[in-house]
Amino acid sequence: MKEVEEEEPGLVDKVKEYIRIRKDLAMLMIADKASQAAGGLISGAILIFLGFFVFLFANFGLGYYLSEIIGNSYAGFFIVAGIYLLIAIIVLLVKENSIEKPFANRVIKKILAERNESIYEKQN
Repeated sequence: MKEVEEEEPGLVDKVKEYIRIRKDLAMLMIADKASQAAGGLISGAILIFLGFFVFLFANFGLGYYLSEIIGNSYAGFFIVAGIYLLIAIIVLLVKENSIEKPFANRVIKKILAERNESIYEKQN
């Protein structure tokens, strides 16, 4: 009986230590995911910002070019606007299957990548 009583506090301490380590591991994993998300968000925002200006000035150039070819100072800009209206209508019609579902699937795969890898490793 004395052996059981002496081992019990050691077991309780080990369980407490295990719980503390699991909690620390969970916090580190959350911090890792959050930092990856923040880094991706910041780099994505910078790329979108720069891409916007490239896109904007390219459209101005195309508008002025078409206006010069047509000989009307505003017709080129209307043509560019019409092209974007046509693209917007096409995107609106195919957005669910071509944009939303693949994007959602990619986000889910990225979030669950570590979990899926560990499950795959356990199976092999």
